[in-house]
Amino acid sequence: MPNKDQLMAVGQTCSEYDCSQENSQRSCESCNHWAGEQSMCDLDIFVEQLTSLDQT
Repeated sequence: MPNKDQLMAVGQTCSEYDCSQENSQRSCESCNHWAGEQSMCDLDIFVEQLTSLDQT
């Protein structure tokens, strides 16, 4: 289960981020593709996006 920091980091860098809410913080949780912690991303790219982040 991803934590808030991971959701924000992926949301900031995801090329497929799509949000119809104005003034929302860019995070997976505000993305239209986010289906919740159990299903995660509808596009099935969350884990790929997370592991591609520079985690140094």
